[in-house]
Amino acid sequence: GDINVELAKSDAQRFKVKYYKDIEECLSSEEIEAIYIGSETNRHLEIVELATQYRKHILCDKPISITLKEADKIIKMTRSAKAKLMVPFNPRFMIPIMKAKKDIEENKIGDLIYIYTISEYGKNPSLIKGFDTNWLFNPQKSGGGGFADTAPHGIDSLRWLINSEVKAVYADIGNKIFPNLDVDDIGTVIIEFKNGVIGVLGAGWANPESYPTWLDIRYEMLGTKGFIDISKPYHDLAVYGKEKMVREYWWRNDVRMILDEFIDCIFEDRDPIITGEDARASLEIILAAYNSSKNGKVIRLPVTDTK
Repeated sequence: GDINVELAKSDAQRFKVKYYKDIEECLSSEEIEAIYIGSETNRHLEIVELATQYRKHILCDKPISITLKEADKIIKMTRSAKAKLMVPFNPRFMIPIMKAKKDIEENKIGDLIYIYTISEYGKNPSLIKGFDTNWLFNPQKSGGGGFADTAPHGIDSLRWLINSEVKAVYADIGNKIFPNLDVDDIGTVIIEFKNGVIGVLGAGWANPESYPTWLDIRYEMLGTKGFIDISKPYHDLAVYGKEKMVREYWWRNDVRMILDEFIDCIFEDRDPIITGEDARASLEIILAAYNSSKNGKVIRLPVTDTK
């Protein structure tokens, strides 16, 4: 269903799969049981509406939508159609972060106090070769700028690791690196959770073109008895306790694990690990962060669609 038919055709030839010239042609096919939506954010709702009419399961990229009202409609439509809906927040499937979650639950660093994360810093999307990324610089299509593009993963991971809902946020989001852009390129948000834990998240298009990797993701987790340091979730994790430091090395397997979970939830007829409600919660925090940055105030949740 790629708008660029020639690109869709060439990719189909490359991977030896079928391509479709429009979304309805794809959805009407009995061969198709599930779809991945990687379109502009403002098109998610219309595509979900079509997909549920054809009873297709949906893996929808982040953010789930531009507004909370749209997110609610997406959740309601998929529930009514008995279609599985999952948003692929990668950190939940990164092995070091999964290990950190287990360590926190097993009290290896004591009571959690604070998490600082860069999740994620990426390069300017205009550097991506092979397809059009201009929509990411149009808030009417993307829902924001660099912060809206990169923060959803980290925000979801904080909710998951801290195991609490958000009480309030304070943020600074703006255009600080690429003055030629008409959207924000980076942001930082302080998040107060209802259980008292504080999360601090930095996200945006911060990495220069010469940076050795496209993405930079880091976590520091402080507890009353220890400290977890994830400097590169694709590479290593270190746990510092009172007695010793343990360092472990990992490989990247998150994309495969996301697909496995999505397929498994369909065959097992259960909700996926990450639900539409989780994606809505992430969007609500992002909207609250933009509101805070715009007005220079702490914003308490719940919020409305007003940015």
